[in-house]
Formats: sequence, structure tokens, C-alpha cells
Amino acid sequence: TLQERKSGREYADRQLTTQDMSNLLWCANGINRPHNGNRTSPSARNAQDIDVYVILKEGAYLYEPKKHQLVLVAAGDFRKNAGIQSYVATSPVNLIYVSDTVKLNFAREREQMMLTAAIDAGHCSQNAYLYAASAGLSVVTRTSVDTKKMAEILKLRPQLLVIMGQTVGYPRQQ
Repeated sequence: TLQERKSGREYADRQLTTQDMSNLLWCANGINRPHNGNRTSPSARNAQDIDVYVILKEGAYLYEPKKHQLVLVAAGDFRKNAGIQSYVATSPVNLIYVSDTVKLNFAREREQMMLTAAIDAGHCSQNAYLYAASAGLSVVTRTSVDTKKMAEILKLRPQLLVIMGQTVGYPRQQ
């Protein structure tokens, strides 16, 4: 899987299957230890500060790990707001990683809190990369997200910070 892990920015014009979407989200930040609610991705002091939002053609959703389901946040096609690159607006899936900074109250300074949030989101992103590699999906992680616009679309409270985006889909055949 690590040999196949790579970034890709060209996507076929088709939605992920329900199974691929389910697997992708579970790998990114699902619960792999139901007895204690621990996640597939580590987080500093097990703060579990990262939420994964999913931007699809139909709308913006929050991934709810405990129920392993998507919860509609806003109906409509917001893909063009998920990043500045042209491929983002037409890709099947954009994941937006958001940190609940209240859960990082152990950080003494804002810089430490931001670094911790970025590392925690990076773990989730890398898990998604590994699933994508194993499933033959194309994926790329990006920091080029209009965080203010995305926070507005996702109706985020001030302590919820957009950290990065990740675009996923089936690779376009050359």
C-alpha cells in the first residue's frame, strides 16, 4: 500500500460507491475500538479534535463516527468553495478537516494548538491516502481552502477551525 500511495489531481466523472465512501471515512477518522470510542487516527492526548466534513455535489455533510453516517449540514453544490484549484470544483469528493480547538485546551500557546491540530488532521489525511492507495483511488491533500468561506458554509462555531482539504475520486483514465 505504501508503494502505491501518491497524490493525484485528475478524477473520473463518477461518484464513489457507497462502500468506498464508507471505507474512506472510516479509515480517515472512524471508530476502530468500539469499547472505548478510540479512532483509526491518533490525536494528541486522545483529544479527538478532528471532525471530517464531506463536500459532495449534493451538499456538505459532517461525518458522524459513532453512527458511521453522514449528517447533512447544507444542501447544494459547494465543491468550488472547497479549494482554489480548478479540479476541486468538479471532483466527486472533498474532505474538509476541522479542529475543535476547545479540545486542545492543554496547548499553552496558539502556535502549539495550531501545530497540534495540523498534526492530528495530518494523521486523518494520511489514513485516507492509505485507503485510497489500497482501493485505486486518486487523492491529494491541500491547504488551499478559503477557510472563512468554508467555515460559513459548514456553519462552524468560532472555536472550530478549518485545517485543510483533501480531494478524492476515481482516477481519470488516460
